[in-house]
Amino acid sequence: MIESIRLKRKKTEPIAIGDVVQYHGGTFVVINILGIDAQPDRKKDDRIFYYCLGQLYGSPDLAADYLATENELKFSPDQYYNIPQVGDIFFDNNIGIWIRIIEIRAVTFEKDGMKVNFKFSPIKEWSNKKMEQAFQKSRSHHMKLLKNDRPAG
Repeated sequence: MIESIRLKRKKTEPIAIGDVVQYHGGTFVVINILGIDAQPDRKKDDRIFYYCLGQLYGSPDLAADYLATENELKFSPDQYYNIPQVGDIFFDNNIGIWIRIIEIRAVTFEKDGMKVNFKFSPIKEWSNKKMEQAFQKSRSHHMKLLKNDRPAG
């Protein structure tokens, strides 16, 4: 299961794809960084907000049963400023998964607005193997054993 997560970090604590994070009681792997809010005008607060997609560890792959599909959406003239673009990612409430626009296939104008034919693709979840690799990498960063160089005795 993929969720939208917002992470607040210091500038010295960057986020990267593959990072393991705790969020609202769950353990997630960051699989996509959607946006960054770094406000340089806040001199006293060096925090950065990261807007990410995180995959919940051990959750079922809800997108596995879905393929790329096309859909036509209508827009009125007052919605023209907010037409989705190729690459946009959003949650589809009808099927309960995250999807990405991969193509705009056609645009037609009518007297009352515009029709746009989009091609969507589900955001694929990471495999169990890839998730385990992310956890192993995270553990190796946090668990460092020190070698005892003193002679036994």
